[in-house]
Amino acid sequence: MFRNKAEFKSVFEAYYNPLCNFIKRLGNDNTLAEDVVQDVFLHLWKTRQQYNQDTDIKSLLFQASKHKLFEYLRKDKAYEKHLQNFNGNQDLSADEDQLAESLLKLEKINQSLRHLPTKCRLVFEMHKFKGLTYSEIAEINNISIKTVENHMLKAIKILRTLLTN
Repeated sequence: MFRNKAEFKSVFEAYYNPLCNFIKRLGNDNTLAEDVVQDVFLHLWKTRQQYNQDTDIKSLLFQASKHKLFEYLRKDKAYEKHLQNFNGNQDLSADEDQLAESLLKLEKINQSLRHLPTKCRLVFEMHKFKGLTYSEIAEINNISIKTVENHMLKAIKILRTLLTN
């Protein structure tokens, strides 16, 4: 499954936040979500020889995380309360699979945004996330509208390149 630590690190970085968000949605506890996901990755590293290269890592991680969450909940005697929120299906349901896929895409977007130059990212976020117009952004940052346009074009070009890979 993993030939070296670099491959494992790559999988960890790609899936850690989406898994934490997934478990947090199921268990409503951020600390618990982080503990669960860390335990899953630790177990995965220890048992990596048991898996072959064809193993679907996404399904494995989300399934293992969900099962580890219920293991934690059983130990905390809160199992019955949280079990009521769970439909009892042992496989990822269509909704959970869709949620997992959305969380992975969101994490990829966030990672791509971090690669933008600071000013470029700021302008992009102000326009796309805060809904500000180019003229409002120019006024707030004391730059010209043309500079805002250039930052937006640069951001879109970089994001398109990063997200299509």
